[in-house]
Amino acid sequence: MIRSRLFTFLAVALAASLLLTLGAAPRLWFLLLPYLQPHVTLWYVAAGVLGAALLSTWAVSAGANRRREALAALLGLLLTYCALLALYYRGEPPAKKFHLLEYGLLALLTLQGVRVEPEEPAGLVLGLVFLFVIGTVDETAQRFVPMRTFRWLDLFANYIGAALGALAWTAASPESPWRRRESRREPAR
Repeated sequence: MIRSRLFTFLAVALAASLLLTLGAAPRLWFLLLPYLQPHVTLWYVAAGVLGAALLSTWAVSAGANRRREALAALLGLLLTYCALLALYYRGEPPAKKFHLLEYGLLALLTLQGVRVEPEEPAGLVLGLVFLFVIGTVDETAQRFVPMRTFRWLDLFANYIGAALGALAWTAASPESPWRRRESRREPAR
């Protein structure tokens, strides 16, 4: 079920840091926010573009199989991410937008760590359950932390971020079954 101990460790470490810093996160945001103002959303867009560039580099290095489709999928994911920032999160505090990035990264690390095989779904199921549990615990625990609140919008942002990260992994990773499977294109005449 585990393909890479390193990526599995990184996923668990990121999840643990998300949960262990719940109480300190508001103070960190109050320290960072003056440096990010006045255009916080542009910082998130820049982070998304940088992430898409890194994922595109990974997708290109994964080989020629489905490369064009992978790059198109990553562009679509970047546009979806930017649309979520502009439309869904319009008027939300800056920290709320961070859910998409942190859970996207967590999904990338998790799926790179577990073995994802169509014939053997245990690794994929383990990874998805891990993402669901961490995303749920992260939001639910905030009910009991001073200066934090539970919001359904944040819970769904955790899930949406994880879904975007999982789709990005599917497009970019050479370990993705979709990238390994031969495309069914007709030969050029």
